[in-house]
Amino acid sequence: MTDHEITDEPPAGLVAAQRIAIKVAEAGTEAAVAGQTERELHRIIDQMVLDAGAVGTWTPTTVGFGIGTLSCFPTDVPTDRALWNLDLGMIDVHPVTIDGWWGDCTRSFQRGNNHAQREALATIERIHATVLAAAKPGMRACDWFGVFSDELAKTPYVLLDRLSNIGHSLTANSSYDDGYIDASNETVMRGAWAVEPFIGNHLYGVKREDVVWFGPTKATVIR
Repeated sequence: MTDHEITDEPPAGLVAAQRIAIKVAEAGTEAAVAGQTERELHRIIDQMVLDAGAVGTWTPTTVGFGIGTLSCFPTDVPTDRALWNLDLGMIDVHPVTIDGWWGDCTRSFQRGNNHAQREALATIERIHATVLAAAKPGMRACDWFGVFSDELAKTPYVLLDRLSNIGHSLTANSSYDDGYIDASNETVMRGAWAVEPFIGNHLYGVKREDVVWFGPTKATVIR
């Protein structure tokens, strides 16, 4: 999408794709039960993507339980690792609609009531909300990353993303064209960007991802 085509309102196709992503990611967290393996939930989620009206995924669905939440990358393959009854899990969904729009959504979840895990989830929710609230038209990717970095410094956690970013550009039939939301990318953000802070410690990770549309005069979180 060229600059002159970018308006304040996100394209309907993008909104439809992202709403599928959100619906499936959140339904997947509800479908996860103790004793279930990553592979089993992965199959359920990929069927949910199709049932929700998408035609497939643009990059593989990622599912991780326990130590499997320490990595969230397209090359990660679901395993026979089972979800414990005191555990954290993560689902990253990437639906494609019939007209070629891409969605991207990650949700973390908890089974049981472990205090440390619960605090990690609460922390990523707070950080993500602060980052979303800071989205402004005309801001650079590195400045958005700076908001995250300032918030992370207030916590005991570290950034777990293996490329040291918290997201990337996104468009119909493509992603990463304008790079990543990291400390070095001075690109002024226009159009859609998936923002996905991923934090944790040596035991587990938590992540939350949504898509923001940067128009000429306003930024919109696609819900």
